[in-house]
Amino acid sequence: MTTRYRKLPIFLISGLLGCGFASPVWAGPNMWWDHFEATTPSQVECVKRAEGILNAEKAGQVSSSADSVRAWTEKSVAVTECIQFGDKLVVAVIVSSEDMNVGNAIYNALRAGMAGK
Repeated sequence: MTTRYRKLPIFLISGLLGCGFASPVWAGPNMWWDHFEATTPSQVECVKRAEGILNAEKAGQVSSSADSVRAWTEKSVAVTECIQFGDKLVVAVIVSSEDMNVGNAIYNALRAGMAGK
């Protein structure tokens, strides 16, 4: 067996070990999103409900406009859009977070609160 093939198992094992100890910094953020028909009759009420949910979840700094609410921290971002489509009001929820538990909690709270579940 040549020298090159004798070293192959060593490189393979060291490569697998290196992957096992890979830095979590390379992991991308987690993302959740959904859209559904609003249970509130107006954009104003929709935005107020989203603000209340994000404040209750302590999702970070909260900012809003006539049709959307945004919350952010150093590691998470949450956006709720209240979009008027003709006679229907549609809610879009998008959450991104480096911390899977925090992002999941914010998303579930927004989804349940805005969908009336």
